[in-house]
Amino acid sequence: MVRGFVLISVEPGKEMEAYRGFSNANGIVEATPLLGDIDFLLIIEAKEPNDIARIVIKQIRPIKGVVSTKTLVEDEFLKHFEGLASDKEW
Repeated sequence: MVRGFVLISVEPGKEMEAYRGFSNANGIVEATPLLGDIDFLLIIEAKEPNDIARIVIKQIRPIKGVVSTKTLVEDEFLKHFEGLASDKEW
C-alpha cells in the first residue's frame, strides 16, 4: 500500500463543488480544506504509485473547478531500514 498527497487549487467559488467531487473519487481517504494558495490536501491510498497517478488524472483533474494539482507519493525506501535514523552519517 502506498499513499499519495495531492495539493489542489480550485477556481474561486467552486470549493464546495470540488469537495463534493472528491467524495466520489475512489481511493481518497481524506480531503482537507486549506487556507492560502492551496485549497485542498487529499490523501490517497492505492496498491501502486501508478494507481495514484491514474486516480489523479482520471478522477480528480476532471472535477469541475479543479485548476491545478501537485502530487507527492510517499517514499517507502526509509521504512525498510530500521535504525537508519540513529546512523551517524545521517
